[in-house]
Amino acid sequence: MNQVIEFLKENPHIHYAIPQSPDFEELRLGFVINETKSPAIVIRPRSAEDVAGLVPLLTKNNLQFTVRVGGHDMSGRSQVADGVTIDLREISHIHVDVESQTARLGGGVICMDMLEELQKYKVTTPFGVTPSVGQVGWATFGGYGLLSSTYGLGVDQIVGAKVVDAEGKIREADGTMLTGIRGGGGSLGVIVEITLKVYPQDQILAGAIFYKSEDLAAGVIQFNAAYSKAKQEGLPSSLHLYQAILNGPVGKTLSLFFMWASSNLEEGQQWLSKVSSWLPVAMSTVQPTNQRDFGSFANSMIPKHTYGTIFTVNFYDLTPEVLEVIGIHGKKQPNNPELLFGIHELRSDAPRDPNIDTVFDNRVPHFLIEIIPLASTPEVLAEGLVWGEAFINALRNTDPTNIVPATYISLTPNKELNMKTIYGSRHETFKKIKKQYDPQNVFNNALPRFENESEQS
Repeated sequence: MNQVIEFLKENPHIHYAIPQSPDFEELRLGFVINETKSPAIVIRPRSAEDVAGLVPLLTKNNLQFTVRVGGHDMSGRSQVADGVTIDLREISHIHVDVESQTARLGGGVICMDMLEELQKYKVTTPFGVTPSVGQVGWATFGGYGLLSSTYGLGVDQIVGAKVVDAEGKIREADGTMLTGIRGGGGSLGVIVEITLKVYPQDQILAGAIFYKSEDLAAGVIQFNAAYSKAKQEGLPSSLHLYQAILNGPVGKTLSLFFMWASSNLEEGQQWLSKVSSWLPVAMSTVQPTNQRDFGSFANSMIPKHTYGTIFTVNFYDLTPEVLEVIGIHGKKQPNNPELLFGIHELRSDAPRDPNIDTVFDNRVPHFLIEIIPLASTPEVLAEGLVWGEAFINALRNTDPTNIVPATYISLTPNKELNMKTIYGSRHETFKKIKKQYDPQNVFNNALPRFENESEQS
């Protein structure tokens, strides 16, 4: 570590913090509070050149390191105990090129800051339901969100990247490296810049609908019967819905993030009326807005730091059996305001550019279930964990033929990681790409991890 400190003294523009520093705890904290993942030092490079100086120094001295941006990994993998955290949040430039319909983002850009800048140009790009995440990490691992049926997943927007590789060289990612980045995140190098597609978009119709949920279990079944019928009749690509069970302003309710991602607000209002008719509405915040303001609204519903974890499973369909389990355990959901349950969906009409190759393999239409026990204290969290574990076990005990084998890597804890099922038909391709660009496994703390494959079934 002495060599690292010496390097930092020679580069005084690079801010860093050690446990004795007054701002160490502020810089260390991620979304989930984890006292067991305290690094020896947090380093905040300001440029690709700074990162290029750090990587070979850390490798030469056999120092374990991680790369951190938003710090939302629910398993705390953006930190390593007693190691080095490369915190990219000061590499935060955003350059929008309206003519080419692209935006170049520094590797440390937070999604909400991106939305702020894109709105100035009246453009957008897919982003996460939680806008406090790092955009690069969210997009490179797949990127589920409320714009997938209009523009595709986050991973489908990546058209370029600048990377500091295992040798500390700054390189523009070639086609093969880009393929690995699209789905493989920072496993090939430190992504110091990414280029994304952007799309013209100004006014939209968006917000949250809170349904009356005196009988929440019946409401879950009734809503999804109506939604399934609407899908069979055909949904417009501009319509995006994220189901949730929230302890919201009107109590515990079946809720919906509604987004109509088109300037044709008249048609959007028609769909809002239809969706609002599926169950009696207790409260609605849906209104004409833009992606920036909607992102700010979504951000306001998520704590900055919290205790907690996540349980997840993917289903091909929300069958009556699955909906019954959701209803039973939704009713038992503790009344903790931070805790929630949500459903992402990858619809069959989600577009994908055939010219963009990725290692993200799970393209079959499916529902990604998120059970997220969160709490302000460990004591309150305990009740949520009991609920969450019972809920996920019940879901996993439903018809196994309806369960998608692949899990979403960034939501999968280490003990459940299985690269063969996560990457499916792209697994061997990705292994070859990893071996080509990081043969010594310098980025061994990044996802994905292939070193334990011999132990996988």
